[in-house]
Amino acid sequence: MSTSTQSSTPESASPSRLSSPALSDASSPDSSRPPSPLLRPLPKHLPANSKHGLATRPPFGLNALSGASFGFTTISSKKDNDVPPRTASPDALEQPEEEAVADAEGPAVTDTGKPKPKRRTSSVAMAPFITKFEPYEPEEYVVCKKSGTKSPARLEKVAIVGSGSWGTALARVAAINTAEQEGFDPEVRMWVREQEIHNGKRLIDIINEGSRQNEKYLPDVDLPENLIAVPSLVETVRNASLILFVVPHQFLPAALKELKASGVVNPKARAISAIKGVDVVIEKDAAGKTTQADIYTFPSVIEKELGIPCTALGGANIALDVGRGEFCETTIGVPSAKDAALWHAVFDGPKFRVHPIEDVAGVSLSGALKNIVALAAGFVDGMGLGGNTKAAILRVGLLEMAMFTQDFFPGSSSFTFSHHSAGMADLITTSFGGRNRKCAEAFIKSKPEYAPAETVTNGKGKTFLELEEELLNGQKLQGTLTAQEVFDFLEARGRLEAYPLFEKVYRISFEGMDPKRLFEDL
Repeated sequence: MSTSTQSSTPESASPSRLSSPALSDASSPDSSRPPSPLLRPLPKHLPANSKHGLATRPPFGLNALSGASFGFTTISSKKDNDVPPRTASPDALEQPEEEAVADAEGPAVTDTGKPKPKRRTSSVAMAPFITKFEPYEPEEYVVCKKSGTKSPARLEKVAIVGSGSWGTALARVAAINTAEQEGFDPEVRMWVREQEIHNGKRLIDIINEGSRQNEKYLPDVDLPENLIAVPSLVETVRNASLILFVVPHQFLPAALKELKASGVVNPKARAISAIKGVDVVIEKDAAGKTTQADIYTFPSVIEKELGIPCTALGGANIALDVGRGEFCETTIGVPSAKDAALWHAVFDGPKFRVHPIEDVAGVSLSGALKNIVALAAGFVDGMGLGGNTKAAILRVGLLEMAMFTQDFFPGSSSFTFSHHSAGMADLITTSFGGRNRKCAEAFIKSKPEYAPAETVTNGKGKTFLELEEELLNGQKLQGTLTAQEVFDFLEARGRLEAYPLFEKVYRISFEGMDPKRLFEDL
């Protein structure tokens, strides 16, 4: 989403949510400790250090990057307050999950007599770089004078703004988790546009009264009875305390404008963004010369427009796989332990593992930038090149993602990219199975030099807009729009040379550059 509206102070200039300065190993008070190796040995999941450390910023430029750019040798064992990190013992990390849950649960039933839901709290909560939090419990209870039983004073109500494949998959997870969980209203509302039609029927009617599936965007996946499709955005969000935004990012401004004008958003509500994209604001003078260029994450945009806190969700999550209940992980960037517990309760389950970390901007940016790299991966596939080439593109792409985030959002952590599902794992998944890779491959194969002569109609090949309409069944590409916005931003800031892969992806996509030039300057 790129605009020329007068912007406020850029997000990158605001105080970081991760304000603790990074310290090198050499600066640690424990001077007797031997220096860390380049790659630290990892336990089953992550290194045994529960503090979310920050890496020092490396010199920028691909040739200057090494393992240190991901913080492997610069992570401090202590924070500002000099409190040693809480370390999980090997026994705790290897403890069977069932035992850990039993220890954390307490009574098997609640005071209302309902079975108490199991909540995982041990091995993941103690893992490194994961926000430490206690299991979610309602803040207040009311007690029945007659029976003495207590029940939550209010129920958390979930609303889903978006009903594409990813929005529907997340809505399904949330509806299953909140159906019988104490403290939650079992009804989950999902916004489905009135004009959405599939096979001559309104998609709303198919979901609510027909097959109980989103047959257009997430076919063959049954949806829970407590997930309700609602045609009105305002009515979807009315009385909601937890709002998930998961629309294509070009549609977010209109949605926020409508919600803000309606006044229905609860000022005490919390939001979470699963949107893949960035908001670029470029200002020019009367002569057309750029005077200001800023970039914002969508959690910050939502916070600014609606006045409620917003976190970020992202990870190696193909929507159809999530809908089918296949095992996967996701990352939530959330600075508050209280909110981490709440969102963990909404989304975490045996097949959808949620790892909260503090880095909101890092999670959001990773979800946006990986789509640019996925386009490059699709170009490689379209040219018929092999795994070696694709691996090289992914390596360079991951470094440019981490560099970009540290360059323009210095409060973010490089560990988000190297250690979490929102980083490297999401990039790999998207570059092998996502819609951006699929359309990028088709884009190359439609060109005369890569396609059979009888399939080329205009001598140039197909545009991404044509391929989007042809291949995506009404869904939207995010990578091409993000590539254009990031290119415009880097050009305005005079930083294109530092990001050769991002630049080449844009020029191949929109300026007719020969795809073989993708590998120049890498």
